[in-house]
Amino acid sequence: MSHSSFLLNRRHFLQTTLAGATAAAFHGSDAAAQGRSETLLVVQELGPNSLDMQGVGSNQTVNGLSWNCYDRLLTYAPKTLPDGTLSYDREKLAPELAESWEVAADGMSCAFKLRKDAKFHDGTPVTASDVKWSFDRAVKVGGFPTFQMSAGSLEKAEQFVVVDDHTFRIDYVRKDKLLLFNVAVVVPFIINSQLAKKNATPEDPWALSWLKNN
Repeated sequence: MSHSSFLLNRRHFLQTTLAGATAAAFHGSDAAAQGRSETLLVVQELGPNSLDMQGVGSNQTVNGLSWNCYDRLLTYAPKTLPDGTLSYDREKLAPELAESWEVAADGMSCAFKLRKDAKFHDGTPVTASDVKWSFDRAVKVGGFPTFQMSAGSLEKAEQFVVVDDHTFRIDYVRKDKLLLFNVAVVVPFIINSQLAKKNATPEDPWALSWLKNN
């Protein structure tokens, strides 16, 4: 599930999208690049100072790293610009970790069906419990991540429900046209919650110190 071929377009998109989002997760590519033709080399003046953009002090470069290394439930559909450049369609969503999603008839919740073949870098299957823990983290960690989540009415952990291992539901606090589009920005990345919890402490329940360097 690598998205490296879109790096430059993603960076441009993040600079112009609805809320200027940024984030990270643990779900990496399922297959390593086989050679130079499958590798995108980006040269820039400033390197990332963290692997976790939700952490305090993460610099702007972490955004691009996060967007290309980690996954969210949804992403933005690709489109081709008039000049032939591949970019993102800010008005159309596409599946990423969620293979499908359905808004309830009353418009007050959305259920996501997760890909059953999705795995973290260590081979652990991605489950709805990982998604909930990751969304809980984003709304509770404070600072920019929590502010970004609230831009789409994603405000409290009680909204995020594990239906079963491969079904995750968001209960809306209000109808918000930006909610699903906010799910697709960089902030709500999906973390390997079992691994993160092993490296969390009472003083650092969201494993911010560990994830910064791992």
